[in-house]
Amino acid sequence: MKQTSPAILIGLDATEITLIDQLIADGRMPNLAALRQRGRRGRLETHPPMFLSMVWPTFFTSMKLEHHGWYFNKLWHAKMQRLEYVDPQWMPIPNFLDGLDSKYRVAVLDLPFAGHTPRAVNGVFMSGWQCHDDFGRTCYPADVWADTVRKFGKPSMTPEVFGEQNVQTLLAQRSEVLETNKQFAEICVDYLRRQRWDLFLAVFGATHRGTHYLWDLSQIDTEGLDEDTLALLRNARDECYTSWDTALGHVIAAAPADARILVFALHGMEKNDGWFEYLPQIVQRINDGGKPAAAKQPGLLYRAKRALPWRLVRQVTRRIPHTWNKALVPLWSRKMCDWSRTKYFTLPVDINGYIRLNVRGREAEGIVDPERIDEECNALRRALLGFRDIDSGQPVITNVLKVDDVTGPDAPRRNVLPDLVVLWAKDHGAAESSGVVSDEFGEIRWERGKNFSSGRSGNHTHHGWYVALGPDIEPGESPTVHDTRDLMPTVFQWMGASPPDFFQGKPIPDLAGKRVIA
Repeated sequence: MKQTSPAILIGLDATEITLIDQLIADGRMPNLAALRQRGRRGRLETHPPMFLSMVWPTFFTSMKLEHHGWYFNKLWHAKMQRLEYVDPQWMPIPNFLDGLDSKYRVAVLDLPFAGHTPRAVNGVFMSGWQCHDDFGRTCYPADVWADTVRKFGKPSMTPEVFGEQNVQTLLAQRSEVLETNKQFAEICVDYLRRQRWDLFLAVFGATHRGTHYLWDLSQIDTEGLDEDTLALLRNARDECYTSWDTALGHVIAAAPADARILVFALHGMEKNDGWFEYLPQIVQRINDGGKPAAAKQPGLLYRAKRALPWRLVRQVTRRIPHTWNKALVPLWSRKMCDWSRTKYFTLPVDINGYIRLNVRGREAEGIVDPERIDEECNALRRALLGFRDIDSGQPVITNVLKVDDVTGPDAPRRNVLPDLVVLWAKDHGAAESSGVVSDEFGEIRWERGKNFSSGRSGNHTHHGWYVALGPDIEPGESPTVHDTRDLMPTVFQWMGASPPDFFQGKPIPDLAGKRVIA
């Protein structure tokens, strides 16, 4: 049996290629620059591009969104009339490790949203150490987490402080990203030096967390701040990237000399326009016919969640176990609306807008006639497109897409997807507006320059990218934008492994090299 080259995959969660290009040009990311000079680089896209929050399931399943269905961390469970975290018991989602022959030695560290330990792991699997999104902690063997803590201390990454930010929280965020990148690199190097893995996959998550809040200083008051602190904060976004580049250098140095290496990001980051935060108010106004609602109050838990300052709520939820948070979501969402009069409602989102119709026979408490779904979608679409910026008179919504037109009405996981996707105007953000107005539904006003309730100055783009090098990979730049689904089939071909039946992607010709049958 001929020995294949190890596959070393280093993911960088939510990093913007345009900023990377700038930092490389400035000489501030020398390790990635060296890889780009030696290897083949290109762009990636995850389809459909209007579902940007959850790109990782497409990567680790090699399936289209309509087949895996996981577009956000909390999904709508129609028969239960509530939101729930994805759980294999009600929505099983495969992982590439489920289809990899157990003869291959693997180490997988912090694959985002890997919510369960795959069936067969010949090696090490650990998730939740420094992932941006909290999806619990999972590891195999059972003592891996405790052993890692004993050797490297507790995770430097703490639960997200989602909501209002200030100078202190951003300074803490900066320090946490730098410490986390360093700590996780040490963990990666330790595992790479233990033995020769057939597949090593590690994803750095701290830059994702950091640049959501450190993209710019628009969400804090900097008046009266001393120049040294101001300079530190202004450079913090770039430090998220440059500290990772230093970490990358250590990890690559520990990789076997004959390895095939893939460094990649599945999406990027840019200035947050913030429009999505106002979609619930817009949809509620339409649902109420443009008049103040006289409906029954939502449930007590939901009202408490809405009434309490989010910063206070998050300080509590970030200190309780993930399993408790997981249990709270179905409780408050079950009563988040008066379902007897709610025709449509918004689903959780952090960039584009997602709307679901409350359909009779599909939802447990549905009221919309299933024969009128298209009619209701068209009416809601027209209503949404009628909202304009109060100040400029320009539309704030550029398009409202029917999900059935994007994924097809017979998609295998259509039952968990929204019915409509709202796409926002990009010429200016909600902070530059005083509100929105519709001829039919009236005005919704807010204070111009108001900070976002999320506290996030940065939000996602669809700009994915990769750099690959190793045996049979020709250096240069690929002219083709490749699909995220194609990455794992490419890696399986590197390893000489047979792809599982659920893979829908194909090996990328620019990267596939010569297949070696193990």
